[in-house]
Amino acid sequence: MGDLEESSSDVSSTRLDLQEVEELEAVPTTNEIIEDLTETTENDELLDDEAVTLPLEENPVIKIKPRLYQGEMMEESLKRNIIVAMDTGSGKTQVAVMRIQHELERLPPGQFIWFMAPTVSLCEQQCAYISSQIPSQIKFLSGADNVDRWTEQSLWDAVLKDVKVVVSTYQILLDALTHAFVRIESLALIVFDEGLTASPVMRSDPTSLVKIEETLDSLCRTPMKNRSELLLQVKLPTLSEVFYESSPSAESLTGYTKTIESLGKAYTSLKIFEDPYVLNLRKDNTEKSSRKLAKVLLNHKTWCFSQMKVFHSMALKICQELGAWAADYYVASVIAKFLKVAGEATNSLGGMWDVSNAEKQFLAKALQRVEITSSTGELPQGLPLISDKVQKLIEVLLQEPSSFRGIIFVQERVVVSVLAHLLSVHPDTRGRFRVGTMVGTSAHIYRGKNVAEFNAVDSQSDTLIDFRSGKLNLVIATSVLEEGIDVPACNVVLCFQKPANLKSFVQRRGRARHQDSKLILLLEKTLDNKTTDWHQLEMDMKKLYEDDMRVLQELMVIENSEEHDGRFFQVEKTGALLDLDNAVAHLHHFCATLPSKEYVDLRPEFICTPLGGDFIRARAILPLSVNQQVREAESQGLWKSEKNAIRDAAFQAYVALYKAGLVNDNLLPLLRHDIDVDELTTTKVETRASIMVVNDQMNPWIDVANAWNGLGNDSSAGLGQATITIANTIYTIHLPMEIPTLAPFTLYWDEDTDIEIRVLQEQGLQDPEISKLQEDTWLLHHAAYGHRFPIKKEGFVMLFSPKVDTSASSSAQDENAITLVHDSLNRNIIYIWKDLLSNKPPIQDVQRPYKEYADTPDTAHAVLKRLPRRSDFLHRVVSEGPRSKKPYSEVLPIGRCIAEIILFNHVQLGLFIPSIMHRFEVHLVAEKLSKTLLKDVEISDINLVITAISASSAREESNYQRLEFLGDSILKLCASIQLIGEYPLWHEGYLSAKKDRLVANSRLSRAALELGLDNFIITKAFTGSKWRPLYTSNLLSVSPPNNPTPKTRKLSSKILADVVESLIGAAMIDGNLPKALKCLQVFLPELTWYPLSTRQEFCFSRAPTEADLPMPETLKPLEELMGYKFRKPSLLIEALTHASSSLGTQSLERLEFLGDSILDNIIVSKMYANTPPLSHFQMHLLRTALVNADFLAFICMEWGPQVQVVSSIQESGGQPEHFTPQITTVTTPLHKHLRHTSPHLSQLQTLTARHHSSLRNAILAAIDNGKRYPWSLLARLQAHKFYSDVVESVLGAVWIDSGSLETCTSVVGKMGILAYCERILREGVGVGSVEGKSGGIMIMHPKEELGILAGEKVVRYVVSLGGGTGRDENNVVGELEGGEGNSVKGRYVCEVSVGDEKVVRYEGGVDREEVQTSAAEMAVEVLIARKRAAAVEVVSGDGDEIMDVGVGAEEDTDVVMVE
Repeated sequence: MGDLEESSSDVSSTRLDLQEVEELEAVPTTNEIIEDLTETTENDELLDDEAVTLPLEENPVIKIKPRLYQGEMMEESLKRNIIVAMDTGSGKTQVAVMRIQHELERLPPGQFIWFMAPTVSLCEQQCAYISSQIPSQIKFLSGADNVDRWTEQSLWDAVLKDVKVVVSTYQILLDALTHAFVRIESLALIVFDEGLTASPVMRSDPTSLVKIEETLDSLCRTPMKNRSELLLQVKLPTLSEVFYESSPSAESLTGYTKTIESLGKAYTSLKIFEDPYVLNLRKDNTEKSSRKLAKVLLNHKTWCFSQMKVFHSMALKICQELGAWAADYYVASVIAKFLKVAGEATNSLGGMWDVSNAEKQFLAKALQRVEITSSTGELPQGLPLISDKVQKLIEVLLQEPSSFRGIIFVQERVVVSVLAHLLSVHPDTRGRFRVGTMVGTSAHIYRGKNVAEFNAVDSQSDTLIDFRSGKLNLVIATSVLEEGIDVPACNVVLCFQKPANLKSFVQRRGRARHQDSKLILLLEKTLDNKTTDWHQLEMDMKKLYEDDMRVLQELMVIENSEEHDGRFFQVEKTGALLDLDNAVAHLHHFCATLPSKEYVDLRPEFICTPLGGDFIRARAILPLSVNQQVREAESQGLWKSEKNAIRDAAFQAYVALYKAGLVNDNLLPLLRHDIDVDELTTTKVETRASIMVVNDQMNPWIDVANAWNGLGNDSSAGLGQATITIANTIYTIHLPMEIPTLAPFTLYWDEDTDIEIRVLQEQGLQDPEISKLQEDTWLLHHAAYGHRFPIKKEGFVMLFSPKVDTSASSSAQDENAITLVHDSLNRNIIYIWKDLLSNKPPIQDVQRPYKEYADTPDTAHAVLKRLPRRSDFLHRVVSEGPRSKKPYSEVLPIGRCIAEIILFNHVQLGLFIPSIMHRFEVHLVAEKLSKTLLKDVEISDINLVITAISASSAREESNYQRLEFLGDSILKLCASIQLIGEYPLWHEGYLSAKKDRLVANSRLSRAALELGLDNFIITKAFTGSKWRPLYTSNLLSVSPPNNPTPKTRKLSSKILADVVESLIGAAMIDGNLPKALKCLQVFLPELTWYPLSTRQEFCFSRAPTEADLPMPETLKPLEELMGYKFRKPSLLIEALTHASSSLGTQSLERLEFLGDSILDNIIVSKMYANTPPLSHFQMHLLRTALVNADFLAFICMEWGPQVQVVSSIQESGGQPEHFTPQITTVTTPLHKHLRHTSPHLSQLQTLTARHHSSLRNAILAAIDNGKRYPWSLLARLQAHKFYSDVVESVLGAVWIDSGSLETCTSVVGKMGILAYCERILREGVGVGSVEGKSGGIMIMHPKEELGILAGEKVVRYVVSLGGGTGRDENNVVGELEGGEGNSVKGRYVCEVSVGDEKVVRYEGGVDREEVQTSAAEMAVEVLIARKRAAAVEVVSGDGDEIMDVGVGAEEDTDVVMVE
């Protein structure tokens, strides 16, 4: 195995669309222009940074799913132990991952999986790859962990606790099993990566697999059902051979250079009797030492002699392979390093050798006699400096283009180092190639190191990363890169020496994975028998491939010759036709209309199964977002060709889709993305004019007039009565019906006087005479308005009567009587008598002196106050300026005053009549609505209805905005639940489209018009300016029988829709969800609005049971974290299944569709219940802040179960053989539990996790203590949508399993979302400069706030790709709030201008949206600082110039930048 990334799945690239940003409906639209300069330049520029650090939107979206033959191999592995035999580059590792994922779903407690690879490097790579796709606890064990010294069972138990997958080399598992630290029954699955490496069979005979199968108790399997796809997938490089002149034998090179010659002399001149080891043996003079001495004197195998022998041999080897200069360089560098280390070491040589210091010094003294050539630092002239082999290598390299990326395979670690240095300094290659090295590593603590390897490079963990990213374009490596190491970008492989065996050849060839790649062998011109044998093996391999291609060609002949049976399916209603010829295209078209998801291939899969008699049967598999019931279909007939079998399967699949209602009678998908949508079932998203002509508001007094008409002229039978009290005077009110019970309301007499009005139902009042009531009503009207317009003595529609005598004589005797004064020169103005002055006061003491004041004689004057002329006492009086300190409001000469004595309360009530009647009118409208259109809803609180039908323009005590906000959430919640239950087979795309049509403003406004709701909507504010008394006769004349043409008005469709939603909210407040559902049934009857529990029980019943799909052990910690145990674990599994996964019953989209509305409702309910109540605008801002995708993504990265893992093993002091595990608490965030099979999604998770790690502290600081919502910091996470989708899908799963919104609320609380919400509610929802408010936590999006601060000026955002130092010409740099968050760097630049002034320039943006958000945030700070400075200037008032603290006052300066 070991073939990752591009080799593991089909890929197709698409362009990542920008994330859409919702508009804030409550904020007026501002003039905003976004100029994107990146469109034409971004594809033309390449950065020097690593590919993984580019902005995410610059990386292509890779859509991946396992290939068919990979799925075939996974299914085979479920039947028996198998050996997967596929070519290098075909994606064997992905098969292993799929098998591991399948096993983890069913893993019983106490068992785990062990994955093995032959080398440490390969283990590291495979562990990273498995971890990227599997969220379970994975443990990598190597010699670096001192595993060989773990001698206690408790230590192994601690390390393996909660671990689900272990990755190690073979030896580690063998030792653990041998010593019984791990028992074989605890292993649920064992995976051997490169399992044939250790087999001697593979090194000799490629056809002898029987012994391997017996050894592993396995059968060797290769894809059969999808063999044609496998054959087409594998890319074989072009093989070429380069011959070089043979070099002299190593023995003949002993005197080739002075350095090599002197090294040979130093070696041969060593004297065995002077060797410290021999001296020590002679000194001991024991029987044992004597035996050792005799042996050493015979073979000269002391440490010093062995080191010199190996060193000298390696120098000759390098001279032979690379040339004289390389050999001299090698000898010089080894000696220099050894002498340095030997001089520093005391007890051990660099901590590697357990030899005496005397031996080291003896060897050092011998090496000091070697003559070092002074020219080893650079290439001298005049010698055959490099071998012909190296020369040919250089010539091959120089022929490659600049896009070249290659690997050179050599045998020895030392040669890797020397050859890399040679290429880095050679005049022809210096600067042209960026060379890296890669050698095998053994982390065993006791591994020795020869002097000969003193210049060898260590294993470089960053080499592969740099090679993939393009920082390196040439890697020189040992065989460590042969087996499974993933280098997909490589297009040239050079073998510096012949491959050791056929396996080595095949593996090296597999490293050249790029299209049109090459495999180049460097061979001696003189061939020996071994080379010939090797060529024969290669010819045998070629023959095998030619046989495969011949099989493929035969299959194609069969496909082209076989005819299908002419089967078809026709829809009788429309005549639409489906046959075997168009079925595949239809099925592909249906899949193309599925909701597009990143990293998901939406194409249908076809799996062909060979049967007896050379027949084939095919199975069609649709993407995971399609319901399991219709996801798979099998061909009806048996076929000889795959093509016809696939056609048949596609035909059966599409017929099943039609019968399930997923395609219409025209055999087309219900939803088509690329054209104008005409239908989704029977409805489309309606479009309506924003301004519509609708019925005028109903006049409830017409019904009252008709009631008077039916009552009779002077009959009090059926007369409704109630009382109101003004001051100490009680009045009765009368209507020809039961008097409505009004809530107390306030009337505003003047700036200082508020009067509460209470309407009380009275029982047992004496039946009055209607004529007397009409007379009293006329008197009250006349007292207040008779001086302004005539009051007719006709039947008033509403009667008022004081419970005292209203005659003039009685009024004159009442202590509450006042004198009303008319000016004889202007009888339209009426005054209230206040006092009498004997003289005319000074004019400066009079607030309103009359016109002839200066010329009027100094006579007695009356002090007066005007009776209010307004008829609107429902709205508070607003003073237009400071109050006058003059003692007299108005005065008139006593001779101009005409007096009338009347009770003040009568006058006041008369003035109040228009306001009181308006209150009754609104109540009567709401009451009529409740008794007609909303009869079945049964809203008991009429005041909720009044609020729900009152637009903000009506200026009533309350308006519908808060109720509309609540109703909107209830509507979407109920619609989502109803639809997911009504259409169990629909995918999320259909559900969202249907929901959009159901809750659209256009649909709601149509419902309002069809039901006549427009008659009841109150939009016009009461002013009383044109008020006149209402007479019964006038009202009867305009009643419908006498006036067939109703009045109309213009309303926006949004108001109509808002009132529908506000009535839903009112029903929710009045009677919870049952009444809300009744209200929904009234307005949207096309859907049956069942109780939510009914829908929930239906959805729950369709989920697989726990017996069918138990809770995986890996997800149980997540249950504990949520504080909820699933009755059906399949729901949680579905919620965590990405559409790219190869496992599961269905992907998460349907649950995410449901969870979105559940989360919205939880947040809205929390905000709505807050005390003091939040405004509609505040709730809108807060909801946007708490449910936006970036914030939910952060929650998804933060929230997850914590487990304790062994991070390291430390040796306890004083006890060398005792080890103590170091325990670390690790959080596995929610997104790591996402099940998928996309390596590129894994890379995205890794990159986003890096961003999260950098930004986390800054975001948490803002959430816990900040005064501004961290919009820009969250945007810098660059989190893709699947993060927020997972949060919402989990909530959807919890609701279906529990049926409880309270349980969902508890889970949201545990996620930490409600904690932030509560903090904002506690400290206040700040809205910046909007509504003139300050304080609290500012949560408005910076772009919206900037638009408001800009006023009428246009805000322009210019986005471009930047570079350089990140500073402007003035070296002015600004910083975002959050400090360390700036460590996530980007290349986008945004300049923000307000009007004609450039306010800020921000650099370092990671994508288009984030750079605009960050720039807007900084611009807001600048403009607010300016406003504060201007305010200080105004307050100072001393004329001193105050410097503008806003940065960037000069027009030509880029004032704020962030690097």
